[in-house]
Amino acid sequence: MSSIKELVVPQLSTDYYTSFLRPNSLEIDHNRISLSVLCGDERSEIKTPITGDSTFVLRYKEKEGAVLSMETKTEDLTLVQLQGAKSPVSYQVSTSILWVKLFGDQVEKIATHPKCCFERISMPSLDQIAGLFDSESDKAVGRYQQLANILKLRFSHEDLKFVRDLRDPNFIIVR
Repeated sequence: MSSIKELVVPQLSTDYYTSFLRPNSLEIDHNRISLSVLCGDERSEIKTPITGDSTFVLRYKEKEGAVLSMETKTEDLTLVQLQGAKSPVSYQVSTSILWVKLFGDQVEKIATHPKCCFERISMPSLDQIAGLFDSESDKAVGRYQQLANILKLRFSHEDLKFVRDLRDPNFIIVR
C-alpha cells in the first residue's frame, strides 16, 4: 500500500485556502494558513491528543488549529478523529475557516488520486468515536455529521459504521 503522503499535495496555494474562508468572519492572513499530513513518529510534534496513524494538521500562524486523524493500514481509509485544537489560534481557525470542508476536500483528493489503493472511506458510528459524547458538544457531533455528508458517507447497518465504496460500481469483469 502506498503511503498516504504520496496521495496528498504537499504545498497548497494561498488561493486554495482562500476558497475555504468564511465570508464576513474575522480577518485572517490566508498566507499564514498551512496544512500538513503527518504519519508515524512525525505525529509526536502534534500537541493535540490524537489517535489513528496519520493526521492532517491545519495550522494558522504555525499554531495548531484543527486535526483530522485517520487509520490507513487497511483497504479502508478510516476517519477516526475530527477536532479543533486547543491553541491560541484555534478560535480564529474555527470562526474564519471552513475547516471541516477543507478536510473533506483533502480526503476526497486522496480517494480520487490515481495511486489510491483504498477500497472505501469509512468512519465509526458517532457513538463509537472516542470522547465525542464526553465533550458534551452538539457542535462536535455536527462536525462529524457534516464530514460524513461532504464525503457522501452513508451509514451501513451491516458494518455499523459510515462508509463509501471507492470501487467503480460500473466496473464488471467479463469471463
